[in-house]
Amino acid sequence: MNRRKLIEPLFLRLVSTRSDTNTLYESVIGETILSWIKSREYFKSYPEHAGAALLEDDTNSREVIWALVKGNNQNDETIILINHYDTVDSYEYGKIQHLALRPDELKNELSKRNFGKNIRLDIESKDWIFGRGTADMKAGVAIHLSLIEEFSKENFNGNILFLSVPDEETLSRGMLFAVKLIHDLKEQYRLKYILTINSEPYYNMMKNKAIIYEGSVGKIMPVVYVKGVKSHVGDPYNGINPSLILANIQMLTELNVNLSDKVEFDATPPPIWVNLKDRKKAYDASIPEAATGYFNWLTFTKTPTEILEKMITISEKALEVTLNHFSKSYSEFCKLTNDLEEEIGFVPNTLTFEDIFKEAIVKGGTSFINSYEDFQKDIKELVDKNEITLPEGTIRLIEYTADYIDLEGPSVVVAISGPYYPHISNFLIKNGDRFTLSNRVNKISKELYNVEYEKNLYFMGMSDLSYAGWLGNQEDIDVITANSPGWGNLYSVPFDEMRTLDMPVVNIGPWGKDLHKITERVYGPDVYERVPEIISRLIKELLDS
Repeated sequence: MNRRKLIEPLFLRLVSTRSDTNTLYESVIGETILSWIKSREYFKSYPEHAGAALLEDDTNSREVIWALVKGNNQNDETIILINHYDTVDSYEYGKIQHLALRPDELKNELSKRNFGKNIRLDIESKDWIFGRGTADMKAGVAIHLSLIEEFSKENFNGNILFLSVPDEETLSRGMLFAVKLIHDLKEQYRLKYILTINSEPYYNMMKNKAIIYEGSVGKIMPVVYVKGVKSHVGDPYNGINPSLILANIQMLTELNVNLSDKVEFDATPPPIWVNLKDRKKAYDASIPEAATGYFNWLTFTKTPTEILEKMITISEKALEVTLNHFSKSYSEFCKLTNDLEEEIGFVPNTLTFEDIFKEAIVKGGTSFINSYEDFQKDIKELVDKNEITLPEGTIRLIEYTADYIDLEGPSVVVAISGPYYPHISNFLIKNGDRFTLSNRVNKISKELYNVEYEKNLYFMGMSDLSYAGWLGNQEDIDVITANSPGWGNLYSVPFDEMRTLDMPVVNIGPWGKDLHKITERVYGPDVYERVPEIISRLIKELLDS
């Protein structure tokens, strides 16, 4: 089978089709993929085996594209191929943005620039394909499409379900919706899912060593709202700055390796804050009343319950550190001015969003609930229109609730914002290693290409594999839903459907480099031959066993 003849024109067509995440461009490439699928002979004979499922309440009219290839027997075992067709935008290409989707022309232009040795070698090589989305992940889409075409022409056991989703680069709305679709298709076609394969790219410096991932790292986003005590900057000891409290929370968390999650010889990077700011809407000479921030906390095994409890402890410590610093400064200043020290009357408080929400219901009852729901609708509209981010929407709902109960400072409110990515790994899944996937892939790859695969328990870039199952418990779900403002309206995760997907997962993708950069590129031999052949043989082994 001449794989390159099939994959190359399809891959380049996908790359040339703009698909910036969270835009109308995604709907265009979705139609392109579905059109290609429907042009195949198999789907002309079985048109009911392919379709597009429109995302609910999506302002960009995006769709999950699906296709089912059924084998020639009654075996209900099914392997799922998932990929995403959206990409990050190409604005960083600057004046050569018009070449971002034209690999040959882009490569020629990049050859005129002064890059380092490794990039220059790849530019000079015929094996590397440059361009936005080449690695992340138009290559994976093309590989999976070629596989359903291949299997549609063969006699094989079982079934292959192809799913291409939008929005992976933003909130993973596509995969969250696809989970429900997977559940519905299972009932409709009486499928038994045994494995999910994703094909995000791996990154490695060595040419003859590839990486297989038997899971995907998790991510939870704690949000912190700090209420201070307002005062004029000329009277600093009559108030307390929430930004200082927030800074101390950051100090106790940022790059704190004690908060890393460790499994075997691997560990998640420590937390990094991605947003910190006060909530002043205009300039004046006063201490801000509130400050907010949020950060990414990556997980291998840590649960939402553990993380929320840890954030409460950290916030209490930050308040203690801040008030000790305040007290010491006040005492020293009184000595400078020969003033008599007065007793400091600040009473620190640390709460969860669930705490203040319950207090608001006690205070306002139905009146609060109705006003909160109306405000929530306004926030959702802003998020849907991309006028504010989801975390900003979360913060505004915290503010609304805190103001309703007249929250006094100094206080810290801890909440959670989407997107939430549960960690998943075969070593955590019951009987998750039943297929010995890494051994099988390594055996196939060594025999065919003399390329060794290294097994990693987690794909570290976060991926839609996170939603191919649920390893948590009800307590974790309760903690997330109770402490995520706007849950079920702004954002939600289909935990019930995820619970039914009890199967191993794996990521087998092409070699890629510099994702989301102007030098993004993918290794052609992996796209056109190696990865599709390895996945094809793996599927046949599993379905024939």
